[in-house]
Amino acid sequence: MKLATWNCCGKFLANLPHLLGEGIDVAVVCEASPLPEWPLASGDRPVTHVSRRVTRENPKELGVVACGPWSVSRQERADSAPAWTLPVQVDGPLPFVLVGLWTVVSPGQPSYVGQLDRAVDRIAQLDPTEPVVLAGDFNAPISSSETQYRTVVRRLEDLGLVDAYRASRGLTADESPVDPTYYHHWRQDRPFHIDHLMVPAAWSDALTVQVGDFDAWVASRRSDHVPLIVEVKDGVA
Repeated sequence: MKLATWNCCGKFLANLPHLLGEGIDVAVVCEASPLPEWPLASGDRPVTHVSRRVTRENPKELGVVACGPWSVSRQERADSAPAWTLPVQVDGPLPFVLVGLWTVVSPGQPSYVGQLDRAVDRIAQLDPTEPVVLAGDFNAPISSSETQYRTVVRRLEDLGLVDAYRASRGLTADESPVDPTYYHHWRQDRPFHIDHLMVPAAWSDALTVQVGDFDAWVASRRSDHVPLIVEVKDGVA
């Protein structure tokens, strides 16, 4: 199974074929132009999708797409979740709950890390026997939020979730990622690693993680973010 998260910079329909061309099974797509109501397809694979608007001020959406044999549906009580989250049920060969996340500054909302913390509150209420994935554009950590971010990551670890990128690279808590996922103002000299996939710790030994290339995804003007792609090997229960 290939999971991904990508901030597509608003160009959902134009950018989706590029993302699905990577063989993605399930993806969180942030900052998407409103997702269409009609069914989508990737080759001969049907695509299911759900989405929600994150703020009243911004028409762009947070979405989740899944390619057959996986499918995605809105989780029960999803509308009661914080607006910057999208809890969905993923069905297929490896069923799991996915909480999409796109943190956005908006009047009356918490900080980026505060929004992440509220997403963790939601995860803490879920059935602990069912695998859970948290993925999206966290907009963190940056230098001013590093300490608060690590505190929230420890909460996730207590709930049995780990950062797929860090686990795959064997990074300690003090080591910084070397692969950026976002380039501020589209500049290669302003890199940040702020897009994340948090997965069950039980999957840690079955992960391969790929981070998109600057030239293919940013210099091409597809987005100022590159996709983070996590492949989970067969046999994970």
